[in-house]
Amino acid sequence: MRGFGQGRLRRAEFAAIVTVVVFVGAMALAGMLVGFDDVAARLAAISMPVLAGLLGLSLANYGLRLVRWHLFSRRVGVAVPLARSALVFFAGFAMTTTPGKVGEALRLWLIERLHGYRYARTVPIMVGDKIGDSAAVLILCLFGVGAFGGYAVATMIAGAAVLLLSLLLANPRAPIGLIDAAYDRIGRWPRLFAGLRHMARQTARLFDPPLLALALAVGVLGWFAECLALFWLVETLGGSITLRAAVFVFAFSMMVGAVSMLPGGLGGTEVTMFALLTAAGVAPDIALAATAVIRATTLWFAVALGGLTLPFALRAARAATLPGAAGIRA
Repeated sequence: MRGFGQGRLRRAEFAAIVTVVVFVGAMALAGMLVGFDDVAARLAAISMPVLAGLLGLSLANYGLRLVRWHLFSRRVGVAVPLARSALVFFAGFAMTTTPGKVGEALRLWLIERLHGYRYARTVPIMVGDKIGDSAAVLILCLFGVGAFGGYAVATMIAGAAVLLLSLLLANPRAPIGLIDAAYDRIGRWPRLFAGLRHMARQTARLFDPPLLALALAVGVLGWFAECLALFWLVETLGGSITLRAAVFVFAFSMMVGAVSMLPGGLGGTEVTMFALLTAAGVAPDIALAATAVIRATTLWFAVALGGLTLPFALRAARAATLPGAAGIRA
């Protein structure tokens, strides 16, 4: 298949396996430094109902973000049924461990194959999805930053960057002006630049105030579920942390991981989460156990769901691209 061929999928699978090995190895090494027996004892204390609850909170996050994805799709005129949106959205999680999560563009390729919508129509959905996640995480950071000293400046800078980007995308005249200037200088590929102009106009439609408010509320609720999972987990492991501090620890760690552009935020997220938990007074063995489990029930749970969903999405894509299938839509 064109776009995301078997070779690229195999490379993504290999990258995911390598990332898992690195994650497990890093956690094991950290466990030996902190006290492997102590960490193992903390992990053994996690009951199945608690583990199921943590996974349930992650599913709540994924489900709410799926709703936002579907709302954005409808807003830009991508008429995809909710069940098919779910198939595409969850399949994209299989590519979460690609650098900067760029592999999640698989979702756009699937929409093109399944429903015929060109990338110029669907790229704004992904842009809105990423900005929505960034804005939601930053709102949670702002809520919890008072629990920690010394992080307000970094949070404010990140917030200002997201706000500036949002303002630029909300008014298509600015990006279209840059696109026109680039075209005037290059003077080639008119169809490409026409597509970029169309993308800028479509992206601006996602910043309609009622839709934006709803998308932000959905995103904040989704990511708050993950923060609540961290709070619950630390308390279950025998530690003590306020909900406000737990919200900041999770949200700020996610922000650091995103900025690092490493596959799945690997390394930056874990180190930041462990450091902030210990700074909040959580014992090192509890902090390490909580970091390992929360990453397993958020990042790796999503990757696993993506891996299970992807074969069904690819099978549907193959069927949709057989002779006689629907053509490409503008």
